[in-house]
Amino acid sequence: MKKLMVVFAVGLIFSGASLLFAGGIDNKQNFSAEYLRTFSRNAATDAADATVYNPAGVMKMENGAYVNLAIFHALKDYSNTIGGTEYESDAPSTIPGLFGLYKTDKWAAFAAFTIPCGGGKVEYDQGNATTFALASQIIAGSGGFFSAIDSQKLEADSFYYGYTLGGAYEFNDMISVSLGVRYIDASKEAKGSATVSGLAPATTYAIDYEETADGWGGFVGVNIAPTPDLNIGIRYETDTKLDFEADVKKMDVPLITQGEKLRRDLPGLLGLGVGYTITPKVRVEASYTYYLEKNATWEDRASTTRDESKGGNSYDLAVALTYTFSPKLKGSVGYMLTNTGISPDEMLPEAPELDAQTVCGGLLYEVIPDLNLNFALMHSFYEEGTTSSGIVYDKAITGFGFGIQYKFK
Repeated sequence: MKKLMVVFAVGLIFSGASLLFAGGIDNKQNFSAEYLRTFSRNAATDAADATVYNPAGVMKMENGAYVNLAIFHALKDYSNTIGGTEYESDAPSTIPGLFGLYKTDKWAAFAAFTIPCGGGKVEYDQGNATTFALASQIIAGSGGFFSAIDSQKLEADSFYYGYTLGGAYEFNDMISVSLGVRYIDASKEAKGSATVSGLAPATTYAIDYEETADGWGGFVGVNIAPTPDLNIGIRYETDTKLDFEADVKKMDVPLITQGEKLRRDLPGLLGLGVGYTITPKVRVEASYTYYLEKNATWEDRASTTRDESKGGNSYDLAVALTYTFSPKLKGSVGYMLTNTGISPDEMLPEAPELDAQTVCGGLLYEVIPDLNLNFALMHSFYEEGTTSSGIVYDKAITGFGFGIQYKFK
């Protein structure tokens, strides 16, 4: 009985690690409206969200104090298909981002609030691959006492709150550097059940728990501007050590105990970006973000079969074009390719880490001097993944972004 419960718990234990679109296996980058309309911000020098994408690049901005607020709303459609039956979750997610910057001639200070991992919820009202495996194995091992699945369901959410503090310094017109820290406050919560019946009375097997962790990470950045039209951004983020501690509310089988700890670091990353102004009206940008999962410590609970160490390192590759229609209006389009480097057998059934191609577009409008609005629309096309047992994972995400930035003189 314990062995079959492991199948149920594996999915729940890792639930919520990757609930939003494109990024690494855990890491996500959808922090700002500027990002959502371009997907290429690793060489950004034009808005306060550069504090997290190209922190050294803020030295190319005008002097002053900036506040930038972003809201991202994602419509998600996740599915597990088993033997022709599709189990779905369509719970939406809304993610905020907040950035503050104070810039002078030679130095800058900044802060940011982001969701660098998780940031959403899944609701499989009819169950999914995890609960189906639980119910099927209970029936198979019941000696004929159970023969039918009456009901199954699963809910999970995950939020990693990131608080960034840092500064930047300009050596000359060509080179500037940045240094900072980020504190992560992480929470993962999951509950699920499967009810089976037959000759024996209907019996429900359930699990309900929360895991929390916190930790510190650091980052460094360099911005290089060989010419006024060419800009290069580089940043490195360290791993953030996270020891998750379990708070068990209900556990029908002894798989997770109260206070049990499991380490799952938020991986570090390397971000590279290049931006080039072709004409006064046309600018192109390219970004490459490489997620260092193999350097992070990810512990597995005993007897689990899912081994993500077989995957990674993952990466995003993005290109964007921005056109200036007038001094007050700009339009952008972008494309991003995401490769997670993980096989379907190791993916999280609740939110499978599938490879993706994502397109986006949007507008920037200056309402009055120093007040900018951003509007963005994106859609991620995911490649289906099929496990060795024939379970098909699929998902699609359409998102809308809105941002507002004001510069104080």
